[in-house]
This record gives sequence, structure tokens and C-alpha cells, in this order.
Amino acid sequence: HNAAYEALGLDWVYVAFEVPAGHAPAALAAVRALDLVGLSVTMPHKTAVATACDELSDDAAALHSANTVTHAPDGHLRGDSTDGEGFVRSLRAAGMDPAGMQVLLLGAAGGRCADRRRPRHARTTGRTASRDVGRCACPGRCHAQRGAGTPLSNPGRIVGICPK
Repeated sequence: HNAAYEALGLDWVYVAFEVPAGHAPAALAAVRALDLVGLSVTMPHKTAVATACDELSDDAAALHSANTVTHAPDGHLRGDSTDGEGFVRSLRAAGMDPAGMQVLLLGAAGGRCADRRRPRHARTTGRTASRDVGRCACPGRCHAQRGAGTPLSNPGRIVGICPK
């Protein structure tokens, strides 16, 4: 990030801040207080940040998750989610078109279901398998999975989305 800012002639610096779980709203208040341009968000803060933002992009609203926050000149904080689009771009860059692909997503990833998490640009079908089906936001689309077998026969791709 810093090399890009320098190349663009921006007097900006990209730094990491350790934010304890449960303190995302305080971190967003600091963005306003320090007049920061924006920030990147990682787990476990993505859902809390989405809730605390003034507005969300369509993707962030659908996912109830934000990994990028922009601080507008009027003080509003806008959350966005670039995870899905970035993942789809990486697949395409590797020569794989996800359109029509059957995907098995492993892990509830903070409670998001396959239909919400799957990038709208990917046009895939599939299911989510999780050890804790109660964390899945879409009943009937997330299946408790232990041992052999999958809830989706012959998936074209299996994607692990667990944070650990």
C-alpha cells in the first residue's frame, strides 16, 4: 500500500492497528476523530464494522460484512466488501471461470450462508457445510457436516472459508 501511495504522490501511510474483539465501534470513532481516509478490516471485526457504518455498498449489505471503510469528507463512513470480487478475479486470473460452477463452501464463516457469501458476479450454485449449522444465516442452505460425504454431490470446486 505504501509504495502505491508514494507512486501516486499521496501523503498517506498504511499502518496496522491491533483492535481487540468487541472494540470495532471505538475504532470507527477513532477514524472520525483522527480524520483518517479509511481502513481495511479483518476478522473478527467485519460484521461489527458493517453494523456500525453509516452506509454500506450492496455487497456489504447483502453479506452483513465490511472489509473496507471509506471516510467521506462529510464524516460518513461507508463500508464495502471486496472479498468476494477479489476471490472471483483471482479465479479468472488463474484461468477458471466460476460461472455455472457448483461450489461447496466449507465453514459458516461468521454466519454467512452460501447464497449471500457467493459473489454476485460469480453466478455459481452450491451449498455450505459447517460444523455449527446454527451459525448459518440461511436455514436449509447450510448443512451440518461431520465425517464422510458432502451435502453437494460432485462439486466442481471445494472452497475453505474458515478463518483459522
